[in-house]
Amino acid sequence: MSSNAQVSAGLSDVLARLECKLNQFQFAVQTPKARAAALATVDQDIDAAKRLILSMLARHNALVPISVLPAEILARIFHFNAFSAQPYSPTLRLGWVSVTHVCRRWRQVALDDSTLWAHFSDYPRNKEWVAERLSRARNAPLVIDLSGAMHKDAVSLFPPHISHTRELYLRNLSFFHSEIVHEVNIQKAPALERLELNVTTASPVGMKHPAGQPLFKGPLPELRILSVYQILLPWSLVPRGRLTQLEVTLNKEVITSVPGVSPHHNLNQLIDLLANCPALEVLTLKNCLPNTVSESSGGPTVHLPRLSRLCLTGSGSRITNLLKMLKLSSSTTLRMDCQPEYVPTLNGHPILPVLSAHFNDPTPTEFRSFKLNLDYEDLVIGMVVSTSLPTSPIPHAHVIHAVLDTDAELSLSFSFLHAHEFKNLVDIILRRASEVLPLSKLEFLSVFSPVMTQTINWGEVFRQCTEVTTVQVHGYGTTGILQGLTPPQRSRGQECKRGRTDNGRGPRGRASNHNSNDSSGSAPVQVPIFPKLTSLLLEMLDFNDMVPGSGILHDLILSVVKQRKARKTPLSRLCITHCVISVEEAVAFEKVVGDVQWDHDEGDDNDEDEDDENEDEDDDDYDYDAFDYGDDYSDIYGLL
Repeated sequence: MSSNAQVSAGLSDVLARLECKLNQFQFAVQTPKARAAALATVDQDIDAAKRLILSMLARHNALVPISVLPAEILARIFHFNAFSAQPYSPTLRLGWVSVTHVCRRWRQVALDDSTLWAHFSDYPRNKEWVAERLSRARNAPLVIDLSGAMHKDAVSLFPPHISHTRELYLRNLSFFHSEIVHEVNIQKAPALERLELNVTTASPVGMKHPAGQPLFKGPLPELRILSVYQILLPWSLVPRGRLTQLEVTLNKEVITSVPGVSPHHNLNQLIDLLANCPALEVLTLKNCLPNTVSESSGGPTVHLPRLSRLCLTGSGSRITNLLKMLKLSSSTTLRMDCQPEYVPTLNGHPILPVLSAHFNDPTPTEFRSFKLNLDYEDLVIGMVVSTSLPTSPIPHAHVIHAVLDTDAELSLSFSFLHAHEFKNLVDIILRRASEVLPLSKLEFLSVFSPVMTQTINWGEVFRQCTEVTTVQVHGYGTTGILQGLTPPQRSRGQECKRGRTDNGRGPRGRASNHNSNDSSGSAPVQVPIFPKLTSLLLEMLDFNDMVPGSGILHDLILSVVKQRKARKTPLSRLCITHCVISVEEAVAFEKVVGDVQWDHDEGDDNDEDEDDENEDEDDDDYDYDAFDYGDDYSDIYGLL
C-alpha cells in the first residue's frame, strides 16, 4: 500500500472514532448538570487547542527566512517603512504601525525601539493614542510637527516632553493655542536642534517676552535652525553661536517700529546677532530689516565666511545698506527682492554697484545665463543670472521668478507702486544691470515681456553681450529684441557716409556709438546685437501681430532669418512653441532654417476663449468661505 493510501485510511479511522465518541458524548449529557460540566471541559479543550495552534504558528514563523534577521536589522526595516509611509489621515490611522500586528516578534521589536515612536504630526489626533505613543517613545529625542488643526487637549500632552525634543514645528498657530505656546516656551529645551514657529494672521504678532529672559527657560546649546513666520521676534532673543540657518519672514514690511518688540527697532541687536553667528550657512530676512540702517559706508562690517545663501526682502534702500555691511564669500548666492520705496526716487538701482563689487571681488564671476521677466501686471522686474546654462533645451520663460531658480548665483527683483515708475525706470535699471554685472561671456538670454513698450532700447542694453548664442523670447513685448537682431537696410550713400565717420575703429568703435550722432550729422550707427546667435526660441507669440515699423511679426522674423543668413551668420535652430502660426508660415521658415522645431500648435483663439469660459465656471464653484477664519484670527498680539 502506498503512503498516500495509508494516510487516507488513517484519517478515515480517526474520523470514525471521533463520530462514535461524539454520539456517546451527546447521549451522556442529557441532564443540565452534565451539560454544564461537559461545556466547561470543552472550553478547556478549546483553549488548549488555541494555545497549540498559536505555538505551531510561532514555530512556523520562526522557520521563515525573515525571522533569521537580527532584531536590529528588522527594526531598521521598520524605520524605512515608517518614514516612507504617507502622513497619517483619518482613513489610515495605523499607517506603518500595522507591522506590529503581524506577529509577536515583530511587535516586540517595534516596542523595544523607542525611536520608532518619536515622530509626531497632526494625525492621529486621538488624545489616548498620542499619550500611548509618548509612553512608547520613552526618552528618545522627539520630532514634533503640529499645526493649529490639532485639538488643544492632544497638544497639551507635549510640553512636559520638550526637554528631550530634537525638532519642534508649531505651524498655523492661532489665538486658541496661546496657552500651549506659553507652556512650551517656559520649558527647558537642551536637546532642541530645530525650531519653527508660524502664525496664520494677516498682521504680524508681537512676541511679548520679559527683558533678559531667553527664548526658552534656559539656553539652547544644540539649536542650529530657527525659522519664524509672521512673528515680530526681537533680535536679542535669537540664540547666538551655533546657528547655521536663520529665517525671519513677515508678509509685509513694517513701516513703524514697535519699541521693545519689533525686530526693526534695534539695528545694533541685528548686527550683534550676525557678528556672533559665524557658522551661518543660510540667512533669510524677509520684510524685517531695520529701518534705521545707516547709509554711511563707515559702518561696522560683519564677516560671514560660511554663508552659502543670502535671501533679503524689503525696501531697496534697506537691502542695499545692510548688504554693504556684510562681508561674504564670492560663492554666496544672493536672492534680493527689492520692494517699493514709499518715497519714490529715480535712483531705482543703488543695489547694482554693490552686487557688482560682490561678484568681482576678488575674482570676477563669468555669467553665462540671464533670464529677465518684465511683469507689467504686478509691476515687477525680475532677473535671474547664473554661471551655468539651462539644462532644458526650451525652458519656459513665463515661469521665471527671482526666488524659484535655486541654482542661480543671483536672483534680483524690483517692485514698483505705480505703473509710470515701472515704465520710466525699466530701461534705466536694465542698462545699469548690463553695465555693472559681468555679462561679457553671456551665452543664453531669456526675456518674458507680455506688453509692448517703447522705453527699452534693447540694442543698447545688450550691446556688450557679443557671445550670446541662444535667445528665448516670450510675449509681444519682446518684438524690440527681434527688431534688433538685424539692423534696417541702409542705402549705398548711408553706408559710404558711415564708412567716412568710423575712422577705422572697426566693430567695437561702431558699437560704442550705437545711440549717438557724430559731428557731421550722420544717422546713428546700428549693428545687429548677438552676432554669434545660432538658436532662436519663440514662445507665446502671434505671428499675425503688427510690429511698428516692421509689418507683421512673421515677416519681421523671416527677414531676420534671411538677412542673418545673407551676412553669413545664419540661425541653425528655430523653435516655435505655443504660438499663433499657420502651417504655411511655419513651412516658410523651414525653407531657410536647417532645424525648425515647431509643436504644430496653430494657436486657435476659439479654444482659448472656451478654456477661459470653463475657468470662469470653475471659479464660481470655488468655496471661498473655506478661508474665512473669522474675527478670532484678526488680533492675537502677544500670542507668544
